[in-house]
Amino acid sequence: MNELEHKKRAFCHYVKVWAQRFGFSLSESLCEKLCEHYGLLLHWNRRINLTRILDPEEAARFHYVESLYGGRWLDPSITKVIDVGSGGGFPGIPMALARPNTSMVLIEKNRKRAVFLLEAVRRLELENVEIFCGRFEAYESRDFDGIVCRALERMRERVPDLLAFAKESTQILLFGDEDLERAVRESAAPRWQVSSVAIPYAQERRLIILRQSRAFHVEPIT
Repeated sequence: MNELEHKKRAFCHYVKVWAQRFGFSLSESLCEKLCEHYGLLLHWNRRINLTRILDPEEAARFHYVESLYGGRWLDPSITKVIDVGSGGGFPGIPMALARPNTSMVLIEKNRKRAVFLLEAVRRLELENVEIFCGRFEAYESRDFDGIVCRALERMRERVPDLLAFAKESTQILLFGDEDLERAVRESAAPRWQVSSVAIPYAQERRLIILRQSRAFHVEPIT
């Protein structure tokens, strides 16, 4: 067994273990797809910088299980989600695999990373995912009702821009810390109701959940 296969086998074990620790279970088919994406991540990371977290257990927990955990907070009524600053595909690809009936747009401004995302979507046969290469402000359509964001450059500073981009959405999920939550609360009222939940086993990271206040709610464009 070569090193890549050894890491993939270890990853498949740890992703199940960490999912159980987070309070949910994964189907075998979902585990296989997550493992396939992890293998692609390892292979492509030799050429382009996708992530510094490549250890099978750390990647399983931090990249994949945390993404799936976040997806569990998405309202079931959400039909189309934008993943802003997707990078290696987080949290969008795990969420899309777990929610095949939800459309997902992965926005990534770095061309090389966008090429990786295109290849990952092709290899994983993700018919519910499309890629947009560019800044999120340049994405012209507003036919989405949910936004997720895990890693965006200068994220705290970009909160007002994100909220403006999402003004016709019903829900936003942001992965961050207390400083990010503070910035969100300062910018969100009165349009958005803000709450947060601690990410299990993470000392500082939390999931910041924004829902459109009823008085400001705008139905998604259909």
